[in-house]
Amino acid sequence: MSVILRRGPDVSGFNFWLAKLNQFNGDYIAAEMVKAFITFSEYRGRFGRP
Repeated sequence: MSVILRRGPDVSGFNFWLAKLNQFNGDYIAAEMVKAFITFSEYRGRFGRP
């Protein structure tokens, strides 16, 4: 995410997604990471609606 948003990750967000990935055994689809990313206001502010 940091490459696309042109910033480093915030610690709380990084830890949240790391825990979520661990909960779903690394399955980013089941963890809904892509869905969360493309609906994130910062992403939409940079690229618009997907």
